Amino acid sequence: MGWSGKTNGELLQLAVGQGFEVLLTVDHNLPHQQTVAVAGIAVLVLVALTNRLADLLPLAPHALTALASIQPGEVVEVGL
Repeated sequence: MGWSGKTNGELLQLAVGQGFEVLLTVDHNLPHQQTVAVAGIAVLVLVALTNRLADLLPLAPHALTALASIQPGEVVEVGL
């Protein structure tokens, strides 16, 4: 999509412009750096020891549950 090297603010704008409803990230600082409430997109933050797949996979069921109810402008953190 050509989004590499974009800042968090740019990523949120690009995602909204492309019709994305949720941004999934492991960057737990993003909600504190951006005004997600006015961005028009929900942010789901995966909180794990590392961003390795082995640490993130156990969060998948919790992430799916959160995706069922998350609303634009909300930030939801999912961790164990």
